[in-house]
Amino acid sequence: MSEKGVGSRLPGRPRVFVREATGLTKELSLVDIFIYNTNNQNIGLGVLFILLFVPAFYPGASMLGGALVAGILALAHATTYALFAAAMPRSGGDYVYISRTLSPVLGFVSSFNWLVWLSVYIGIPAAYFGQYGLSSLFRMLAANAGEPDLMRFADFWQTPLGIFVAGTVLIVGFGAVFALGTKLYFRIQNITFVIATIAVAIAGLIALITPRETFIVRFDEYVQAVGGVANAFRVAQEASGYQQPQPFDAYQTFLSLSLPLYIVLYSITSSIIGGEVKNARRAQLFGMPGSVIYCTLWILVLVAAFQKMVGYEGLAAIGAADPAALGLAFTPTFVELAGAVVYRSLPLVLFLGIGFLLWTYVWLPINYLASTRILLAWSFDRLMPERLAYVSPRTHTPLVAILVVGILGEICLALYAWKIVLASIVGIFGWIISFLLTAVAAIVFPYRRRADFEASPVRWRLAGIPLMSLVGALAVLSLVICEVVFWLDPFVGLAYFPNVQVLTVGVFVVGALLYWGARMIQARRGIRIEYAFREIPPE
Repeated sequence: MSEKGVGSRLPGRPRVFVREATGLTKELSLVDIFIYNTNNQNIGLGVLFILLFVPAFYPGASMLGGALVAGILALAHATTYALFAAAMPRSGGDYVYISRTLSPVLGFVSSFNWLVWLSVYIGIPAAYFGQYGLSSLFRMLAANAGEPDLMRFADFWQTPLGIFVAGTVLIVGFGAVFALGTKLYFRIQNITFVIATIAVAIAGLIALITPRETFIVRFDEYVQAVGGVANAFRVAQEASGYQQPQPFDAYQTFLSLSLPLYIVLYSITSSIIGGEVKNARRAQLFGMPGSVIYCTLWILVLVAAFQKMVGYEGLAAIGAADPAALGLAFTPTFVELAGAVVYRSLPLVLFLGIGFLLWTYVWLPINYLASTRILLAWSFDRLMPERLAYVSPRTHTPLVAILVVGILGEICLALYAWKIVLASIVGIFGWIISFLLTAVAAIVFPYRRRADFEASPVRWRLAGIPLMSLVGALAVLSLVICEVVFWLDPFVGLAYFPNVQVLTVGVFVVGALLYWGARMIQARRGIRIEYAFREIPPE
């Protein structure tokens, strides 16, 4: 894209942006972006949710079929964002794409919707660190050592206080990392990703080579070792009612798409940090749709391996049975299903437990970083106080925005830990509305901003029609299907949660009021913020 005049002051008009450059630096590579988006799809938690919930609560649903369909539905969506991130490589993601293509108010409302749910999903993965990660690690260590104190320590991380303490340490820790420099976070991300990937590969290998009969024996031993009943596998089957094979059910498979979609729809968050990506076209096109394919393949392999080892009905029984019937205070995570087979081996227990622990929180730093860039983008267009746009000249990080986002994350962590408001998947229906707006913007971008499209590195056409428009249209179709899933699903569907319906509508109403309020305030100061939306923001 031509940068001539981008973010500059036009003759006879006051400067429209807070300053001439963001102060951020282009330092993120293709590998950084690929891992960032792969982490945001979260293979570890994705497999956990699919294995524990699909057989248990969607009887007859195909886990493999659902994961494959979800991956296909996510591809056009991911490609749409990748094309936009290449055409307009700026911080802010949807906010920039929609405000410059459709309308400023839609762009702000869409990104406000993003910020609300990003804040929620800073708090929730912070909670998962203790709730799923630390608890399963210390349970496996307790089984290995035969030490009741370790079991009590494991249980602590599933209490509201334990969840809040562990999550707070993470939020404060990542806030400090981001304040010291974005590249520092990506170094940590890339190292921990390798460790976490090796851990799930080992778990998958254990599941692949372990006969079902051996698993049942070891699972029974493991449950007893952590204080549960004898013959736990049989007890789980009897308590849950899942003993006979379930016939395939296409409708249940359709409803169960909510779980893999919860994972693979989120390969797109690198669009929000687009202004910091080197060689944006290559990095974003590989890092978004490429990571969807990568994660879908991993999910298929791991689900197939665990279904072979445990059996569909076995997974249904473990997921659906009341843990109290097994003498437990918890439902075992998928890494514990592999860990149960090798729980006598301390090195394997440690590696599996720590590796899974590294998957439990990865949404947190991704959403934390993205949230700060949304605030920065708003502030640059003078929709928020200028202080939010402050970037440290030494670390090139938005320190005030980092502090604000950390506070928002802490609030959401507390709401989740004490079960005041939040649940894990309730926000997805509303979030997809923002995705749909971006897909519509992609359809019209080559026509409404023709000069920017023609100057971009993705000005490709198929039969004379811009590829961006075609992909955007496919994304609209795919996302409408996703919305139907997240409306109808009896466990997380919006149709069954009136309070969340109000929240979803309220987010958009509040966003619109904030936009018009900011515009009125700035107009009284003699600043016409609408001028900013005629230009692509500065880098």
